[in-house]
Formats: sequence, structure tokens, C-alpha cells
Amino acid sequence: MGNIIEHGENSNNQSVRVGDSEAPVSLKVYQDVYHQVTGRTEQISKRYSENLLIEFSEIEQLNHKIMQLSDVHNIVAHNEIVSIFHEKERKEQFTSFERFRAYNANATSPSVNLVLKYNFSIIPASLNRPQEYVITIRLTSRVAICNQIEEDSPPFVTARMIGYIAGNTGEITIDYADYIIARGFLEAFDEWIMSCNTTPKSAVLKRLQHWSHIIPYVGKTIAALLIIMFALQAIPELVSSVSAMPEMWARFFIIYSGGAYLVINFMGVIGRGIEESIDSYPVLSYLKLNKGDEKLIAAFEKCKERVVLKFVVSSFVVIILGIISAELDKLI
Repeated sequence: MGNIIEHGENSNNQSVRVGDSEAPVSLKVYQDVYHQVTGRTEQISKRYSENLLIEFSEIEQLNHKIMQLSDVHNIVAHNEIVSIFHEKERKEQFTSFERFRAYNANATSPSVNLVLKYNFSIIPASLNRPQEYVITIRLTSRVAICNQIEEDSPPFVTARMIGYIAGNTGEITIDYADYIIARGFLEAFDEWIMSCNTTPKSAVLKRLQHWSHIIPYVGKTIAALLIIMFALQAIPELVSSVSAMPEMWARFFIIYSGGAYLVINFMGVIGRGIEESIDSYPVLSYLKLNKGDEKLIAAFEKCKERVVLKFVVSSFVVIILGIISAELDKLI
């Protein structure tokens, strides 16, 4: 589960000065006075990186949880806004969740983000004035984000960078006056995240991706060591040969120096191919709300086969390069 929690403030820098009275004031009363006088609220947010597999039924369940929790409090007014952000910067907005239920599931543009924003005016049990609470939930389709970045980004943006950019799949931000009430909404969202279907995280893949950037350098180093080893093994036979003439030594130098240059560079290219295969291995995390999402998810699934094939071919070429390195002496 995500473990990034942030606290902040969203107001201008005003302050409240308590008088000289030494009478104790409860934290709840102090919070309310502070909020009413300054109009100041606190903020808490939490991000999640789980590989969420979210369909419309899960979003309905989330809305049900939020509304069920709000029923516990004395709500004097509330409204919600549901926004869907599609590819190509297209946006749809609904002024209630009931209107959102009529969302066109036949749309062909994949969903990138879904934002649910709830505004509540709550009167706590011990107070007479309402307090304002704003709950903003953002859900992200990693499949759509990665696809959009790959289409729009320049060539130097690597799969590793795309993975970092599309790291967060869920986020909740709460503007509140009373932390206890805000904490209830945060815990409800935590419970919903835990109940969602997810793609399990692979510890092996994570470790490989952590070290994948050194694969090209390791490959080139191994290639250089192999060339040196095979060259040293060929020298005794060359020296003992009665026909060891300057011409043969020149051929030896040209073949092994040229072979080393070509093999080492090819090994670097293949190493980068293996690195990209590991870094770009697709891990499903999506929003499935329309036909466009379904098509994109299906294409993402097929991408796994291409990545695995690329990894296998690259590994096979590494073996071929090793064999070529061992047979260079036959060209002398």
C-alpha cells in the first residue's frame, strides 16, 4: 500500500492569539475557533502505487463507501463532481455520481484519469457551526499514461523514466478542519484500495529493473574479457608456428582489434535491448470504463509477448557473439 502521506495548509498566513486566560480549551473547540476566525483548513494526502485493476463496479463501491461514511455525520450540504480525463486532453465532467452512471461506455478514447471530488458541510457533534471538507480522489490508468507518454515523448525518454512518471495509480487529498473526521475518510479509502483487484508485484522483476541499467556495461566488459582471453590462448600456437611471419602477426592484430571493437559494440547494443526489455515489461494497472480502455488493455497484454520475445532474441544473440569471439583465431 502507498506510504506517502503529506500534510499541508491552504490559506494565507494569518494567526490566532489566545488571550491571557489560563482556562483549558479543548483541541476540537480550538480547531473550530481557529477555522472560523481565519478561514484556514489543514490538508492531508496519500498516494498509492498498487497495480489497481478498476472497473465501474469498483468505483460505485468507492462512492458508496464515501456516502455511507458521510451519513454518520450531520451533513447540512454536500455535492460531488466526477471528471474523466481521456487521451488527447479530452475531458468529461458530471455534476453528480448519478449523472456519471449514464457515462457512455462505448466511447473509444481510453480513460487516463478519473477524479471524484466531494464537498461536505459537516456540523460536528460538539459544535453548532458547519465545517467544510473537500475530498479529492484521483485514480490513474497506468496503461493509458504509458501509452500516451510513449506516443508523445521524444526518443530519449526511456522505459525506466516512463515507469517513474506513471508510478502513482491512486491519490486522496482531504481539506479538513477536524483531523478525526478526515481520518475516517482516509481509512475508508485505504480499505477500498485493499479490496480492489490488483496485479501482484514481482520482487524478482523489481530487483532486475533496479539493476538493469548496468547490463550494457557488464555485457561490454564480458565481451572485452573474452576477446582478451581468446587472444592470449591463440598467441602460443602462433609463436610456435614455423610460418609465423610479420604478415601473420599483422593479421592477428587486425582481426582481434577489429573483432574486439565490433563484438564489444554489438554487446552494448544487445545489452541495451535486454535492459529495455526488463524496464518496459508491462504490468497491468488500468481503468476499464469504456471500449477504448478494453482495446488498449488487450494491446497491452499482447505487448508482453513482444517484450519476452525481444529478451529471448537478445539473449540468443549474446551467445552467438560469445561463439564468434572464440572463433576469431580461425580467421588468422
